[in-house]
Amino acid sequence: MVALDLSSADYVIVGGGTAGLVVACRLSEDPTTQVIILESGQDHSNDPQVQNHQAWSTLTGSELDWRLETTPQPGFNNRKIEYPLGKIVGGSSAINGSAFLPPSPAGINTWAKLGNPNWTWESLAPYIKKSYTLHPPDDQHRPHSLPTGPIQVTYPALVDHQDKTLVRAWNDAFADQGYEYISDLLAEKQTVGTRPYTAAIDPVSGHRSSADSQYGSILRGRANVTIVTGATVRRIVFDSADQTATATGVEVQWSEQIREIKARKEIILAAGAIHTPKILELSGIGDEARLRDLQIPLVINNPSVGENLQNHVMSVLPVPMKPHSEIQDITPGIKALSFVRLDSDLQTLLDPAQPTSSILQSPSEASACLFLTTLPGNIALLGVLPGYPSSRGNTHIHSSDPDATPAIDPRFLENEVDLQILVRHVQQAQKMTATAALEPFLHALPESDSATLAKELRESMALPTYHSCGTAAMLPREAGGVVGQDLKVYGTENVRVVDASVFPVISHANPMATVYAVAERASDIIKS
Repeated sequence: MVALDLSSADYVIVGGGTAGLVVACRLSEDPTTQVIILESGQDHSNDPQVQNHQAWSTLTGSELDWRLETTPQPGFNNRKIEYPLGKIVGGSSAINGSAFLPPSPAGINTWAKLGNPNWTWESLAPYIKKSYTLHPPDDQHRPHSLPTGPIQVTYPALVDHQDKTLVRAWNDAFADQGYEYISDLLAEKQTVGTRPYTAAIDPVSGHRSSADSQYGSILRGRANVTIVTGATVRRIVFDSADQTATATGVEVQWSEQIREIKARKEIILAAGAIHTPKILELSGIGDEARLRDLQIPLVINNPSVGENLQNHVMSVLPVPMKPHSEIQDITPGIKALSFVRLDSDLQTLLDPAQPTSSILQSPSEASACLFLTTLPGNIALLGVLPGYPSSRGNTHIHSSDPDATPAIDPRFLENEVDLQILVRHVQQAQKMTATAALEPFLHALPESDSATLAKELRESMALPTYHSCGTAAMLPREAGGVVGQDLKVYGTENVRVVDASVFPVISHANPMATVYAVAERASDIIKS
């Protein structure tokens, strides 16, 4: 690959992660367009540990992780929580568990209702499809209309006979409770029901299919793109003589030097939901009082930068497995999903003022995802992940030093509604272990009373999921927005955000597929 002149490019992309590589890939389709990607981490595309999707738990806490942690969380009995984020080309898509779950139509249409009429399910769905290629199991007919995008998506638990046996029992158990099986990955009619587990895994190599291995492999063959690793952006540089806040470039630390890289067209922030607001604040875009206290010259006063931090909270229940000839050598991993509701309880719990309430009131929309995972040693894990939390946190800088880590306060379970929904879904999961379909395979769990369970969840059972989003929200400015529908930062001429920071409301499950879709659409918005 021929290196560009690293003093300038048409587009300077901050972050070579899940979103940044997508946007770089699409913008560089025009060979006359020059793109520089600045990534703090290194290129580990040939690292067997990164390629092995089953080794993801060994990557968190390693040198490939930013190794951040939260402030003490009152909702978790003041526990500090580790906060993994990928510090690597490919970002978190290169170190996460590879689950690939598209957002729900109701969730995306809520983005439109909150002041983004151009961002509906109808407008985003083509970009979801543009990002992936689906590989159905060998025993299922492959429709001709399946998407054919870079990310390879497979059904890991629908290959082995023993996996199929347990998945069938899972589906039967939920069918008896009124939950039908949904084979459509997009689940456009409804999210409620059982689904096969889908993951970003290449069906040929068996390797992780990440932004790096797919979009990155395309970029490495283009002479008009340079990926600069070990390059940490310190701030965006604005033309002080220009009252319209036009960015001229970025200040970056690279090879123990600080230099400026010019952008002839745009600065594109793809640093993720924690580092994107950090860079904005270091650049003078944020709350005026906070920046004044840190002696950072104000460029744009917007107190919403770093606010609206959203994340899922889950719980995982260990379930002893019974000896059974049909599953005695079952491989470890996630096996099955079920998206479920709390119809009778939801109406009494929900706050009508919360934007998530309208989503959960839809009878076709699930309020939680239950999932089954097998481990070595005849142990299963029954996971519970409520989909649309009401709690909102924030992340902010507390120093003008670009090397200082930001303060991360997700405020897990701050809203009592989130705790009560989690309690009820955990009780629902406990009951499922005693169903006739699962009884041959799992030992039934005792049912916990609500007060005891709420206490145990706060003390230790409640866990974070690392699905950070929302900290540079796409909303009207007066409603807490940081970017508009064109993803431009309010008050700037040429700074955009294309990562999970822009989500007004979190997606109902793992956000990776939504990040790919938003980045795909952002690319077309920028081109236009």
